[in-house]
Amino acid sequence: MSRSAVAVVNGRVRDGWEIGAGVSTARLTLRDESPLSKIVVRAPFTGAVRTDLGVSFGRTTRADVAGVGQVLVVGAAPGEWVVLGPIGSGIRLLGDLHERLAASGEFASAVDITHGRCLVRLHGPDARRTLAKVCGIDLADDSVPDGSALRTSVARIVTDMVRDDVDGELSYLLHCERSSGQFLADMLLDAGSEFGIEVTGFASGAATLAGGAR
Repeated sequence: MSRSAVAVVNGRVRDGWEIGAGVSTARLTLRDESPLSKIVVRAPFTGAVRTDLGVSFGRTTRADVAGVGQVLVVGAAPGEWVVLGPIGSGIRLLGDLHERLAASGEFASAVDITHGRCLVRLHGPDARRTLAKVCGIDLADDSVPDGSALRTSVARIVTDMVRDDVDGELSYLLHCERSSGQFLADMLLDAGSEFGIEVTGFASGAATLAGGAR
């Protein structure tokens, strides 16, 4: 059984992962989405791979992959992308990406990092004010609009941040090394305590990735 770096409360097993089963209706929630499949792609900053993935540095897009479903493609850094897929889709997603990279004719790589990274979602109208306590970036709409991706320091941890609003409500995906995952979650819960933050359970992979579709 696979486990996230973040401690699970009221856990159950799904697709080989221990996940949280509780559901919160609080205005501000933190959800561990580490079970989502995560593939990092590295290729030239410009070229066939970037065109095929359909997104440049600092932005995100969604795509449908045959046999996998909807994925979120994140332009994480110059020449680096992170592709998030439904839980349990890592092998199929990696195979699809390897075929596409081979067809590009460029020097490129795709590696499954699902178990090596922590991924949480901070969701709700007070998400920006919560992050302001632990991150020095200006997260105003004109600086970091929906669909933005950046790498910054959150609670002194190097973190990939994606603004991925759900049904018009503020939502951020935060992605860091597994070893820092519990610390990041604890710091976000502490920062959001004055706003009544609660932990909520893992949703289905499809719903998680489709919820912020633009």
